[in-house]
This record gives sequence, C-alpha cells and structure tokens, in this order.
Amino acid sequence: MNRILFVCTGNTCRSPMAEGLMRKILADEGLAGIEVRSAGVAAQDGTPISEHAATVLKSNGGTRPQRSAALSPSTVEWAELILTMTSAHKRYTIQRFPDAVDKIHTLKEYVESDSAAATKIAEVERLMTDIQLKQALAKPVTDEERSRIVTLQRELSTPDIADPFGGSLQQYESCAAEIHACLIKLAAKLKEAR
Repeated sequence: MNRILFVCTGNTCRSPMAEGLMRKILADEGLAGIEVRSAGVAAQDGTPISEHAATVLKSNGGTRPQRSAALSPSTVEWAELILTMTSAHKRYTIQRFPDAVDKIHTLKEYVESDSAAATKIAEVERLMTDIQLKQALAKPVTDEERSRIVTLQRELSTPDIADPFGGSLQQYESCAAEIHACLIKLAAKLKEAR
C-alpha cells in the first residue's frame, strides 16, 4: 500500500492528525515511497485544521496538512487504502463509493492483530450495513440481527476514535495518542508487507 487516505468528518481534527503523525512515523521507520493524505466526509475544501490539532501535531513532530479537503471521487480513486476514524465514516464512504469497498476500513479494525476481535468487528460492520440497507428499502430488521449487534458490541472495544472537536487540548492529546498507537501498528503491518 503506497497511497493511504485517512478519513474523518470535517478533516480538521482526527484525519489531519493521523496524516501528520503517519508522515513522521513513515520517516522514522524508513518507509519511503508511501504517500498519505486526509479528507472529510463533511469537509469544506480549504478550512484550516483546528488550533488544538495543529498544536498536538507540532508537539509530536508531525507535519500538518495545509487545508482541509472534502472526500471526493478523485481522492478515493487515488487511495490504495482508506482508513476511517469511525464505523459511520466507513459506512458513508462505502455507500458513496461502493466500488472501493475492499479498500475501506476503520483504522482500528485494519490494525487489529487479534483475529477473533477482527472477525467480530467485521461482523458488526456487515450487520450494520445490512440493517441500514434494509431500513433504506423499508424492510424489517429482525430482533435476532439487533440482538447480535448488541452482543458483539459489548464484547468489543469500540472501533471508533472519538471526535475531539470543540474539546480541550487534553482531549486532542488523548485522541492523538490513540491514533498514534494505531499508526505504529499500521507501520509494522506496512513493513511486513514489503
């Protein structure tokens, strides 16, 4: 995977932090030739990243993206791997770009090394997608489907990285630490694939 796209909501907090932190990790790990970008499912092109996100990136040695970018067909086509910050971002991206389904994952699910947990995460995602489709088509959702999702979600940690938007610097630092831990696993996975 030489072209990675990180996706969040407004492309002002989580995905730009992931992009900036990943660039530093790639340089530190000697993983040359891998490009990273970020975009938002509800972003407006050209919005500056949040002040706290910029502060966190600077304190961690990450390079900050210049401006936000909206998720577009060209960025999806460019990417070989699309890593979203939440399962909702993943579902939205798949809905909008169904031909790209095989390269779209949440960041946490993609780096998960526990195969049992990864299987459960994939099942939750599949069930959620099926339920959304049924709801869109005005078809009934079974109690069994609802119950299975609840059971799986109780057994798993959340596949989502919480949005620090509007929060304190400490919340941004906590979010960045969670993203950084995932990116270290991602770098290891990229090294293995080379």
